Amino acid sequence: MGMLVNQNGIGLEQLNKKIIKMKLLIVIFVMGLLPVTSYADLPLTVEDLLTAERRWRVDLNLTYSNSDQENVDSRYGVIPVGENQFVSIPLSVSSARQNMDILATTAGIRYGLTLDTELYGRLTGIAEYSRRISVDGSTRNTNTRPSDFWFGVNHRFSKDNKTPALLGFFELALAENVDRKDQEFVFAKSTLVGLTTYRAIDPLVLSLSMGYSYSRTRDVGSNTENPGDFLFINPSVGFAVNNLVTLTTGGRWQARQRDEFNGKAWGIRTTSTNMEFSLGYAWSKKTTVQVSSRFNVSGRPNASTTLNIIYKLSQKHL
Repeated sequence: MGMLVNQNGIGLEQLNKKIIKMKLLIVIFVMGLLPVTSYADLPLTVEDLLTAERRWRVDLNLTYSNSDQENVDSRYGVIPVGENQFVSIPLSVSSARQNMDILATTAGIRYGLTLDTELYGRLTGIAEYSRRISVDGSTRNTNTRPSDFWFGVNHRFSKDNKTPALLGFFELALAENVDRKDQEFVFAKSTLVGLTTYRAIDPLVLSLSMGYSYSRTRDVGSNTENPGDFLFINPSVGFAVNNLVTLTTGGRWQARQRDEFNGKAWGIRTTSTNMEFSLGYAWSKKTTVQVSSRFNVSGRPNASTTLNIIYKLSQKHL
């Protein structure tokens, strides 16, 4: 039987082959237009959890915080200055009302000791402008001072595979300034220990951090003080808009014990809940910028905004 031909003399078999080729070309073209998803497109917070082995990173955090309190009964306040990082601020307990603007500047460096372990340190300075009113009248104070220096270890126990990833962190305050106006340092009096777990479901990352801060009694002038220990739980969801931009939302619940002054409990045990929103942007291959805002939804009024810049050093910088 001869080959069937159309009116233009082209065999039907050849025509079918040309149609199949055209379909394949169309499929390849359409797939080329679709976004390619990979691990690199996951939220930046996952990529920045650990520093690469034998590499250095530099962190710079600028945090602005505002709080308004009445009948102040705590001797210390806690301000978040980064992911699972906090600064303890001495307060004036004699104030009937206290409004404070605080700018905390934190400089840190991280080193990837192994594929699963990094070491890091951070130094924080405080600029404070406070307005207070008490039975003696109103006062205004402005001061700047070094706040604290911490050393920490971050270790990954398991990767995100059959089970969610699990990391642990430990921090020790090598030095803390306990003077409300000048400089008076105590050493190795506070620690922070916690866990972070996450599950990546591209383009989402579900994560949960929790930690406990423990403080020991320290001498402040002629008195002894002990900031209350606190526990925090921080669930969050990160969404990778693309390989450059990440949006994150979450909350933080915190329970804080009473402070101690000269061996006696001061104030009351408190709990609070914060909401947090952040935007991360991969400025370049080496630089990541993140802006985060937090505000209380329960507890005393407090809000803060943090600008975090991470820069990865190359070998030529070492």
